[in-house]
Amino acid sequence: MNKMKDKAKEFIIDEACKMFLKNSIAKVTMSDIAKEVGVGDATMYRYFGSKQKIIMGVAVKLAKEVYEKYTKNDENKTGFERIKDFYYTYLDVFKTNNSYFSFIREFDAFFLTEAKEKIDYEYEIDLFKNKYIEAYVWGVQDGTVKRIDNVELFYYSTTHALLNLCKTLSYSGVLVSQDEKTSKEDEIKALIDIILYRLSNK
Repeated sequence: MNKMKDKAKEFIIDEACKMFLKNSIAKVTMSDIAKEVGVGDATMYRYFGSKQKIIMGVAVKLAKEVYEKYTKNDENKTGFERIKDFYYTYLDVFKTNNSYFSFIREFDAFFLTEAKEKIDYEYEIDLFKNKYIEAYVWGVQDGTVKRIDNVELFYYSTTHALLNLCKTLSYSGVLVSQDEKTSKEDEIKALIDIILYRLSNK
């Protein structure tokens, strides 16, 4: 019975994810999700208790997917190549699933004001940092990465800068006329290249 319930919850999270990415968190209600998956509102609340838990479930799901994309085929690579893959994952996700960053932009506000159960999401986020530091240590040892006084500070500063740029650029349309002078993808790549220049030991 528990396995069936877990499968059902996983299916609901998958469908809710599609709906949030297409329509935004704010516009999708519990009733909308229930209708989409073919269950009653009461079943939705029995499984999750609140929309907040579904939102958090979707955030964890997306974080896992990005992490798997980053760690795929990272064997036999130098430390610098692994770190390069980490940063370029942002650009790859922006190219293939721009709505992910729109979701994260909206999710941040929810996370700050409404999220009660943050442990699972924080665990997934820490996986990125741990893998990054592992790549950094490997890069210092193999001579491809420069030593940094405070690698955690560097990690947080650069990932926040890159994530915020991606979230800003995920808006559809043009906010100001200057936005038309550059490609969004080129802007992301330029920031990544600046970060990598600081790290490369060439």
